[in-house]
Amino acid sequence: MSTKARLARSLKELMAEQSLDRITVKEIVRRCGVNRQTFYYHFRDMHDLLDWMFIHEGGEFLKKNPVYDYDDDGQSALKMICYYLQEHKSNVLSIYHSMGRELLCQYLCREIYKMLNRIVTRRGVARKMSEFELHTILHFYKHAFVGSMLDWVEKGLPGTPEDVVIRYRPLLKGMFDATMKKMA
Repeated sequence: MSTKARLARSLKELMAEQSLDRITVKEIVRRCGVNRQTFYYHFRDMHDLLDWMFIHEGGEFLKKNPVYDYDDDGQSALKMICYYLQEHKSNVLSIYHSMGRELLCQYLCREIYKMLNRIVTRRGVARKMSEFELHTILHFYKHAFVGSMLDWVEKGLPGTPEDVVIRYRPLLKGMFDATMKKMA
């Protein structure tokens, strides 16, 4: 395991015990068994470590879940992200209720954008939509999905990912096709 991964693992372990705002670099390096210089060789600060962790885990998540239903209206993408959030619940809540909230939001936006891009672009190409139109649709729905997920996180991630999808299914059904039709 790389030093970066070990530092991230130490941070995750500490977040399971306490709020991110209370964790120090000193605690991370002590738990990891390295010195402060090693930390600063790899990361500028805690935000940099957190960002690396999101990017790295996001890539791993997509490798593990490369295929989902292109024909639904984002329900499978929403469910996958919700499973990820629930699987990492203690860390997500620690990050959300601390200085890392903005990074969590950026991470979710980045990952949802990638997932929705696969669905929307496929349909948009068939409709001969411009890149600008596709970009507009993606950004709008990216923020709608992330806002809904952050509301769920704010409440402590109650229920199951299926519950979240069931709640939004009536709103999601046919939304991409309807939006594309209106933009044509």
